[in-house]
Amino acid sequence: MLVNTITKLVPAARTAIPSRSINVISGPPRNRVSFGEKVAHGIVIASCLVAYPIWVLGHIKEYKGGK
Repeated sequence: MLVNTITKLVPAARTAIPSRSINVISGPPRNRVSFGEKVAHGIVIASCLVAYPIWVLGHIKEYKGGK
């Protein structure tokens, strides 16, 4: 009885798990990104990374409890 139940549930569980199909084609980029755009993106990413720590350091007295 248990074996029959398991044999009926296993195919259903196997189809419930989605299979991934990834197609990767390597090669040169389709569109070249200009140097200026790379610099602009780098500046944006770097400023976003340091913005919060700079804000915390600027308000460290409030975190310590003093004004």
